Amino acid sequence: MATIRSWRDAVAGLEADLRAVVAGRLQSLVAYEAHGLLGEATAAAPGDATKDIRHDGRIHTLAVVEELGYADLAALAPLTPAWNKRGLAVPLLLSPEEIRRSLDAFPLEFSQILSRHVLIAGDDLLAGCAVSPDDLRRACEQQVRSHLLHLREGYLQSGGSPRKLAELVAASVTPLRALLIDIARLHGVNARTPDALTHFVEERLHLPKDGLRPLLSERPAEHFRSADAGASFPAYLQAMEQLATLVDEWTR
Repeated sequence: MATIRSWRDAVAGLEADLRAVVAGRLQSLVAYEAHGLLGEATAAAPGDATKDIRHDGRIHTLAVVEELGYADLAALAPLTPAWNKRGLAVPLLLSPEEIRRSLDAFPLEFSQILSRHVLIAGDDLLAGCAVSPDDLRRACEQQVRSHLLHLREGYLQSGGSPRKLAELVAASVTPLRALLIDIARLHGVNARTPDALTHFVEERLHLPKDGLRPLLSERPAEHFRSADAGASFPAYLQAMEQLATLVDEWTR
């Protein structure tokens, strides 16, 4: 895992690269937690430099650039291999107006960015932004149903192979956790640790304990190695079906 110095050094290098191309048009640069990941790799809260913001192997950033144009993209594109080597994901590039217009179009993504970001340079243009609860509810419903359909489709495509089914379930852990964190936020609950998220799912949503608990543990991969994913898959699928019904009722 990267140290505080290394991820900040990487982002400082990104800032220098951006300024070399867009100069004073760079209004803001933030690093953020992209997928609501849990555990020791959780990103720092705004102003908290005591934790490592690196997760899923990449450092995610958002740059707000005034009058962003094709020439900027053409000048920055050759720099992406170097960014990858430094552990940086390609930054999100938005104009100030696009920030405001994107909140309702990408409510899940921006709710995560707004709640977990660290200002690197410029002004924190996200400070006055907020995602509408109605937009977030609709997005959660869409994501829950998409997740459920993906599980059904993936099960059929697995052909019943335990290995392929285990891969399907393992790949679903990160988006599932991010989705459940957003649903918890709708309830005014900060469920960013495995224990808090499990408690929310079981005590507030009343979803079956054997359906999601293994996926919300500290080390879900160990469960997939030691247990037959096919045996636990029906409970997982049932929990997602119940969650889809719950979210549908909230959005009516």
